[in-house]
Amino acid sequence: MNSATPTQKLEILVVDDSRLQALLLKNLLQDHGYAVTVAGNGEEAIAGVRVQRPDLVIGDIVMPVMNGYEMCRAIKDDADLKDLPVVLLTTLSDEDDILLGLTASADLYLTKPYSPAYLLSSISALLQRADAPGADSDYLEMPIGGAMHVITAGRRQMLSLLLSTYGNAVEQNRALIEAQRELSTLNEQLREQARHIETQQADLQEANLQLQSLAAHDGLTGLKNHRFFKERLDEELQRAARGQSPLSLVLLDVDSFKAYNDAFGHPAGDEILKTVADVLLAHSRATDVVARYGGEEFAVLLPDTGGETSLLLAERLRAALESAPWPQRAITASFGIATFEQARHAAEDAALLLGAADRALYHSKKTGRNRVTHSGQMDETESTLDLRSNG
Repeated sequence: MNSATPTQKLEILVVDDSRLQALLLKNLLQDHGYAVTVAGNGEEAIAGVRVQRPDLVIGDIVMPVMNGYEMCRAIKDDADLKDLPVVLLTTLSDEDDILLGLTASADLYLTKPYSPAYLLSSISALLQRADAPGADSDYLEMPIGGAMHVITAGRRQMLSLLLSTYGNAVEQNRALIEAQRELSTLNEQLREQARHIETQQADLQEANLQLQSLAAHDGLTGLKNHRFFKERLDEELQRAARGQSPLSLVLLDVDSFKAYNDAFGHPAGDEILKTVADVLLAHSRATDVVARYGGEEFAVLLPDTGGETSLLLAERLRAALESAPWPQRAITASFGIATFEQARHAAEDAALLLGAADRALYHSKKTGRNRVTHSGQMDETESTLDLRSNG
């Protein structure tokens, strides 16, 4: 029991080799009315309490020279000091800790990390508690770590250690729950980031597709543009040559388009071009490639299509344009066709094919417009193009 008068402060010796931890604990205790001295290890503490006995000792477990267990055992084995209350700050992480804690006979065990409020209330209760005669005179034989040990610690010390062990388990469980909560939060954040990245990737892919589409399409009509058409023409010529299959090309030009623009304005002319594009798409096959070749001129690639079939398809397009409901006046177009047939011609020259189709188109214009001409017809009996003869 302590003997401090009402005007005296209770004295506590803090034993810790960490200056920072010792200072923090010292300040906490001083702020709550205790007089505090500090020792850096167990040996220094033993020497100090023999010179000036405090009312209570608080010591860390892990210290150089003499650890907390050894310090406590030395105090309890000293006849003059055995009644000095000792508090050990411990983690109680394994069986050896439990055994050492029991044999050290400390009056109170506090697990780290501890709350300041719990530490202060425990110290206050320990200082105010009177010893119960005979309460701590028994010993206990118990198995720890697979071996039997005789524990001479009093019941109070055993209960204190058990409560500390329980408190440590509760604190670890609380820390585990908090860690699981934080992990769950982090996992959700990662999932959200993953969803965000997936959205960004989808947006990027969509943007790339849009860019590819813009690069391949005419801005006014929505048809394939001139660059795409030229690339596709080269590809289809190569495919036709490899597969020995025919390929026809149709060029068409809207008749008297400049006069229409002059009469009704360029916005009206743009609407005509968009309608022409719609009609061409509506009356072409799924395998055909319809493109705006430039200005009021359009092109249609007809894969696997010979001269006679190309004439029929072009005539269908011409008739569809002629019969379409036009807002100001009737709109027609002149057509020119050229056909490449691998069976007769080995050359894969897009310029020759374009040149032949263009000459056929000019022939349609010159002979009255609104008509279809195949380049073979210009040679009287030919229905397909001899590429070499048109060089």
